[in-house]
Amino acid sequence: MTEQIQSAPSPHVEAVSRPNWSAVFSVAFCVACLITVEFLPVSLLTPMAQDLGISEGLAGQSVTVTAFVAMFASLFITQAIGTTDRRKVVILFSVLLTLSCLLVSFADNFMLLLLGRACLGLGLGGFWAMSASLTMRLVPARTVPKALSVIFGAVSIALVIAAPLGSFPRRDHRLAQRL
Repeated sequence: MTEQIQSAPSPHVEAVSRPNWSAVFSVAFCVACLITVEFLPVSLLTPMAQDLGISEGLAGQSVTVTAFVAMFASLFITQAIGTTDRRKVVILFSVLLTLSCLLVSFADNFMLLLLGRACLGLGLGGFWAMSASLTMRLVPARTVPKALSVIFGAVSIALVIAAPLGSFPRRDHRLAQRL
């Protein structure tokens, strides 16, 4: 009466015999950095608006543009990267994160701020689209739940520290982006 459905392993994925926990923690760290940088401006909208000479509502669009770009990036990134080595893709997303932080921290106008936040959206959406499958390739099947809990635990930690971290150097939003 009870059927067990077994999925066939993907021909592109080799079975992992030993968990690569250092890689899992690296992915978790990258996720935590992305989430922290994504939510950092939430506590800095007023200083950002004053510094750029724009309204707080317009400064808030910097958060919106990140989410909007991330949404579209997550939909199309897996098709775009195809069979590219995932290590290179993760490095690309890390470079986008760094570029975003640099653009935002040195932004002297609203368009440069939006460009920096759009770069973050690309990295964020792309990384989220492949983080679960990437994590599943780093550990044996029996430890996948534990590895995924490490990744999503990093998300929780980042969500808790992002706003307070952003309000710490409240007088200078550029300093917060450089952290």
